[in-house]
Amino acid sequence: MRSYSDKFHLQGGELIRQITFGMNDGVVSIFALLAGVAGAGQDSKTILITLIAATIAGALSMAAGEFISSKSESDYFKHEIEQEHLEIQLCPEIEQEELRKIYENKGFSGELLDQVVSKLSENKELWVREMVIDELGVTDLDQKVEIKSSLIIFCAFIMGACFPTLPYVILIKFNLDSMLLFKIATCVTVLGLFLAGALKKFVTGVNWIKSGIEMLIVGFFAFSVAYLIGIFIPF
Repeated sequence: MRSYSDKFHLQGGELIRQITFGMNDGVVSIFALLAGVAGAGQDSKTILITLIAATIAGALSMAAGEFISSKSESDYFKHEIEQEHLEIQLCPEIEQEELRKIYENKGFSGELLDQVVSKLSENKELWVREMVIDELGVTDLDQKVEIKSSLIIFCAFIMGACFPTLPYVILIKFNLDSMLLFKIATCVTVLGLFLAGALKKFVTGVNWIKSGIEMLIVGFFAFSVAYLIGIFIPF
């Protein structure tokens, strides 16, 4: 029951991390893009096309990055495991002494230390895992390359991007003034920024109001820089 609970906790934490990461990136990057294009004086239709294209491109880029990152990590762990298998096969005495030092550093000593080292040395797979986990400083070597993680990141990015983009999708048919539509999208995105920041509470444990305000500051910094760039770059 304990191992199942720990695994569930870790998986849940990773899921929240992926959603928060994707959503934060989506809302900030697309909001900054909106500011830059609007600052350049583009019309609402051009802004809408730009936002939709950037949302799709950004979501695909994030998903691909997550997939490549997890695959690279998995391949690296596999290589280290194979290397450790070879080292144990070629020089078991040296590797066993390293295993002993690992458990000495964990507080084991005397007869108990001898029993632990002896028991682990009987099982090559456990021996290898203990060595690799200690050398890499990780807690889990079972890194699987899952399409699910990429899909979560993809969807989370789009969720974040929807805050600055949806007002244009919904209201553009009413032929509103470009600046008015921009202001409406900005107000909606402020809510999205705060929400994306508040979600970090589930990852960092920081007060949700503080996280939300921090996200607003980051978002408006990106917004201001992009808007000024849009104003001063001639078209």
